[in-house]
Amino acid sequence: MTGTVVVTASTGSFPGLIEALRAVPISAEECPLITFAPPVDWGAVDAAIRNLARYDAVAFTSPRSARAFAGRLAAAGTGGGDGLPKVWAAGAGTADALGDVLGTVRWPDEGAVGRDGAAGALAEALMEEGTRGPVLFPCGDIRRDELPARLRDGGIVVEELVCYRSVLAGETDARRAAERAQVLVVASPSVADLLARACPPGSRPALVAVGPTTADAARASGWPPERVAARPTTEALTAAIRALMAGR
Repeated sequence: MTGTVVVTASTGSFPGLIEALRAVPISAEECPLITFAPPVDWGAVDAAIRNLARYDAVAFTSPRSARAFAGRLAAAGTGGGDGLPKVWAAGAGTADALGDVLGTVRWPDEGAVGRDGAAGALAEALMEEGTRGPVLFPCGDIRRDELPARLRDGGIVVEELVCYRSVLAGETDARRAAERAQVLVVASPSVADLLARACPPGSRPALVAVGPTTADAARASGWPPERVAARPTTEALTAAIRALMAGR
């Protein structure tokens, strides 16, 4: 299989992906177009942690938000117990990132996630459960609003809580990544939008998205993906890329 696969996800997002692709063998390299940093001020997060019992549920759509919130919560010495909210995650990976600091974690069926995207499936699961609100939504400063929008449409109050910041690369770096690639792996809507701004039509390699949410953002930017991974995992991405490269 010829051509290079360039993975634009942040370092460590998909452990073993580069090695798995090279074992196929497929030429692969990392070129992260997004990094992450703590909030400028932890005050709002700390206040939410002190008042967790007033929420009906806490909902996480990404492992990164789960790790950031769980780390801050563990540092505060707060854990799961009676009177605390129900905890929901978009999938098993996000639930694993929380560890056991908030007790039992629930997540929607994988089939629903594959059909509706992580945020959509999570919103439906919360509403089907009869969640009254308010719902605490730990997230990044750059995120899609699908989860809070769907819950608010259902009459549920949502409080968004920024627990990490996204730092995007510049358009020059995005163009350089695209120029080296036959296939670009995109793992976030913000990076999909960055690449579309930086790379004019006619000079774009094939795009592989990690899931429906990123795929929708890529389509909206005018650069539809040629493959969408069945799940946001190293194994599913490897399968999607391998199928695309074999067809070429």
